[in-house]
Order: sequence, then C-alpha cells, then structure tokens
Amino acid sequence: MVNKIESKILNALLDSYEKSKTFTGDNVHEQSFRITTSKLFSKYDDDSEYTLYKEINSTLSLLKAKGFIDYKSDRSGRIKSFSLIKTAMPDIYTFLNRQPKADINNQLIEIWQEYESLNESDYKPLLNYIFEQKIHIKENKKIQYFEGDIQEYKNVLSACKAILINQDEIFIRELSVKIFNNSKRLESLESTIRGLLYKYGEYDEKDTVFEEHNIIKTPTYVMVKGKGILNCGQKIDLSKINGDIGLSTQTLRALISVELNGATVITIENLTNFHKYQSQNELVIYLGGFHNSIKRDFIQLVSKCNPNCVFKHYGDIDAGGFYILEHLKSKTGINFIPFNMDIETLRLNRSNWILLTENDRQRLKKLSEKKTYYSDVIDFMLTNNCKLEQEAEIINE
Repeated sequence: MVNKIESKILNALLDSYEKSKTFTGDNVHEQSFRITTSKLFSKYDDDSEYTLYKEINSTLSLLKAKGFIDYKSDRSGRIKSFSLIKTAMPDIYTFLNRQPKADINNQLIEIWQEYESLNESDYKPLLNYIFEQKIHIKENKKIQYFEGDIQEYKNVLSACKAILINQDEIFIRELSVKIFNNSKRLESLESTIRGLLYKYGEYDEKDTVFEEHNIIKTPTYVMVKGKGILNCGQKIDLSKINGDIGLSTQTLRALISVELNGATVITIENLTNFHKYQSQNELVIYLGGFHNSIKRDFIQLVSKCNPNCVFKHYGDIDAGGFYILEHLKSKTGINFIPFNMDIETLRLNRSNWILLTENDRQRLKKLSEKKTYYSDVIDFMLTNNCKLEQEAEIINE
C-alpha cells in the first residue's frame, strides 16, 4: 500500500509531467522533471524535524530502488532534489492506482462526441461548453466542471441535456427520477449544472437557471393585480379585486384571452415592490426574479390580445435587473421599456447606493458593449461605482 510520503513524491512528479509541453508533444527538446525536496516538504531542512528528514530520505531511497526516481545525495546524506524516471511512468501510474491524464482526456473526447449531433438552437450552452473544453485539452488546461469522476461527469452532461429541452413545468425530483431513476441525484448535481449552464448560456442569474427551464421545487404562480379582464372560461376582472391574485399553471394554460382596454403592462422584479406598487391603469405582473416559459407565454398572450399595448419593466438598477430586461425582450419579442431604472432614480436614492463588485463591473461592461438606449445609465453606474436595489426606492418614498 502506498504511504503518504510516497504518494506525495510520485504524484508531484506526475503532475509536473502532465502539465508540461512534453505531455502535449509540443516540446522539441528532451525535458527532465525534477523537484526540490525542501519545496515539496517545507520542514525537510529543519534540523528540529530529524525524524521526518530520515523518513523522507528512506522513502526516496525505496523509490529509487524501485526504479521510479533518481537523485544524488551530498556528503551529509541530504537529498537536494530528485527526478522522474520517465520510462517508469506506466509502473508508477499502476503503483499509485492513478489513471493517466492522456487516458482521461481520451475518455472525455469520446463522451463529447456523443453530443456532436445536437442542434445548436436547443443545446447552445452545452455545445458552447464542450467546444471550449476541447480547446482546453489542446492547450493542456483544466477541464471545467470535471473533478476526476467520469461517471459523475457523464451525469452532469446528461442532466444538462435534459434540462435544456424541458418544456413543461416539472418538479426537480420528478425530473431526477426520469434522468437517473433516483429522486435526489439531480439535486446533488444542481450547483455544478447551474454553474455550467449559466457560464455558457444566456440567463438572468445563476440561481434561476433551473426555473427558466420550468424545473421547480414549488409550484409556479404568476401574481397579478391592477387592470385587466382574464378569460379562462369564466371572466375575472382584476379591477374589482382588492389586492393581487396568484394564477396557477393550470389556470394560465386555460386562459383564452386578456382584455386591457387601454391599460399598459408593467412587470416587477421584486415581491416587496410588487405589493407596494400602486397601479395606474396598468396590469401589474410579478416576475419573481426570473421568467420561465409559463410566465413568458402569459405575457405573450397579453401582447397578442392587446397589440398596441405598452410594456414596461421595473427592476433593480444593477446588472441583474438589466439582464432580466434584455432577456424579457429577446424571449418574448416585446419591446419592454425600463421603468424607474434611470440616472434620476439613482440620484434620488444616492444614500442607498451599493458598491459594485468585480463581477458587477464585468457584467455591466458587457451590457455597455450592446449600445442599448440605457447605455448612459450603465456608464453612470460604472463611473460612480454604484447600483441600487428596488426596495431602497420604497424606503425613500
């Protein structure tokens, strides 16, 4: 059985080799792999750690006798450095029970080949990810979202594929049974999958990736109030209701029409602002921080029934708020106008500004490149290092 010191020495040498140009075949010169003993074992030169010093030397001697490494000791017996015997690498991998990186890379390439025939329109985030990882292999970089377990990695990609084409609202554990025949497996991979799809796709926020594909943990309700007559077999006049109502998925699917009679539409990102907002001849819709196909279908039905209607969006004045706005526009085909997401609102609420994070700045710069008609707001935020949450506007009313 391999002990800790043996494992540390041999794995360090193999890591050095697998990160090298020799491994990728790009090195035209003979390359050796040598490690300084005191760099790998920081207390090796500490005279008070004589027992450890002897143990390291003894281990190095055994590994040399096995033909795995080579070194030269000085007169005192100190081993300044040791080097890898490259011809012994197959035996070293076997000794460590470690799979060669080249074999792992070949397995990954075979896995990715199974996804090559997927159409880009449905699977773009997954295909974007695989394309970039192929480049990573060529450049000998770390494969993202792969931690060494091939089966788990296959599960992650399989789940991504299923999530991307999901249309109907489904509970996460129900989908997990469909994919893995295990109700809890998908939840155990959830963080990795959210991260992968968010990075390589176009989503409002990482936390709402599943929900945007109609994968939920609790039932979806669209909350509405204000003006509008909903026809779902029987008519519901929102103007006669004191407060808001929640429309279930079943009710939304039964909707035949929505009559606004000249009212406008405003979608609101945050629940507190939705409750506090006083409708001014408007149909007010709470998005809940994200919009999945169920909510988008409802919004598109409203637009279809009221073709001349003005649509507004009221969200946080931050990267997330503007991404939600842009996502709404692109997914529904409706030209939403930002409401209270301007420089004047920022100035009026200066005392509640929040400093931008580095991630905020990067996302805002990407938005700025799109040259939207609110580019002046983005530039103001970047210049003044600020963002604003919707709730702050309530405090200052």
